[in-house]
Amino acid sequence: MAYEVLNGDKRLFVDMADVESRENVERVFHQAVKHGAHPVLRQEAAWEKHSGMTASVVLDEEEKVFKAWYMAGFYARDQEHVQCLATSEDGIRWERLELGMHEALGSRRNNIVIPASHHDGKDHWETMLKDPADPDPQRRYKAIGWSSYDWDGYLSGIYSATSPDGMKWSHSPEPVFRYHPRPDTDDLGPVGDAQSLMIDTEGGRYVAFLRGGPDRLMSVSEDFAHWTPPAPFLSPLHEEEALYNNTGFNYGAQYLGILTHFDKRPLEQTQVLRLLSSRDGDNWDRVPGEPLVGLGEVGEWDRFQLLLTGAPPIPVGDSLYIYYRGTARRHAKNPKEFDPRIALDQDPGTMAIGLATLRLDGFASMNASFNSGSLTTRPFLLSGDELRVNVKSDYGKLVAELLDLGGKVIPGYASGDCAEVSEDAVSTPVNWGNGPDLKKLQSQPVRIRFSLENARLYAYWCA
Repeated sequence: MAYEVLNGDKRLFVDMADVESRENVERVFHQAVKHGAHPVLRQEAAWEKHSGMTASVVLDEEEKVFKAWYMAGFYARDQEHVQCLATSEDGIRWERLELGMHEALGSRRNNIVIPASHHDGKDHWETMLKDPADPDPQRRYKAIGWSSYDWDGYLSGIYSATSPDGMKWSHSPEPVFRYHPRPDTDDLGPVGDAQSLMIDTEGGRYVAFLRGGPDRLMSVSEDFAHWTPPAPFLSPLHEEEALYNNTGFNYGAQYLGILTHFDKRPLEQTQVLRLLSSRDGDNWDRVPGEPLVGLGEVGEWDRFQLLLTGAPPIPVGDSLYIYYRGTARRHAKNPKEFDPRIALDQDPGTMAIGLATLRLDGFASMNASFNSGSLTTRPFLLSGDELRVNVKSDYGKLVAELLDLGGKVIPGYASGDCAEVSEDAVSTPVNWGNGPDLKKLQSQPVRIRFSLENARLYAYWCA
């Protein structure tokens, strides 16, 4: 029998695939906490008048700077889009550099990287990412985006783009996925807007998440040029919901994703962010519980709609930064058709970008109170010198013991030999009396039994 290796890829509890048994512990899903009472980046410049705002926010590890690409426009005529670039040192305070690349309102003193002259301003790019693994420096940045250019013809659909610097973009001459596929051709489609791109580092591929009627579709590519036919992977559960958009990303030993979930009920017309989970990047499940990021309270800027941004959460210290788009208006373009009262709570203004934070690895935890509890993992082959955990046990404790395939405690690795972990730390070692070295166990399958008392366990791995 082949056993999976427990290495530096963190094991989470978003699903229970790695848990063989548990006693008196509860799995709890956690919500991200919104940063402050206001968005971190809003449309304020003269060329930023758009009622919507697609966005993609990344941390450029090489340049040590946050970058946000976002849609603006509507400054000259209706339905005119531009794509802008803002930067930040801390991900909270943003700067619009005067790039001098494209003219708007008679001046080049702006941060526009894709002008309204491209496709008559009919594009919006929901994902722009840096791809350090591509050997071609001219393709260092990659994007996919929707265009309603040639709305009734064959040039509307999802385009791709590449860039050496995130500012000068080269676009595919025709859609990669078409809204109107041409008859008797190999055109891929039909697809609508609301798309995102995953750079799947584990699978060595690119994944496009697409809208196809009520279903979410997937297409994959190894070279960012040739794509598989889009296929459904997630469907609505009933007619009162819509799966508006989704992202996916590698996280530890699995894949996670964020879903923009649309409540279509006439008196709701709201959207929130929910978590998705996958073990292989192809088969995806909804995660139960409350939204990962929920609606704002009465009077808040994100009262009725939250939408994803097209990039993964960003690890920053002991936290994950989750950027999202929000607005205080419902999705319905004419809410009075449902109920005349709805119009009273509509904000006709633009969308903005907000920030929510989550503990590193903190999507879900296994919790035990003072009456204590335990969980036992499935067998792993250990790869590393020590076992590490992300745990909150500063008012309690965690201990661990290692078991063989027969369920017997391995001598020297009993819970009585384990030094109690009583701290709140996103990465701390688990030590036994003989030290943290696990090398002598690496040839045999090992189960781990964690015992918790007034503690939360978020993740574990071998370092």
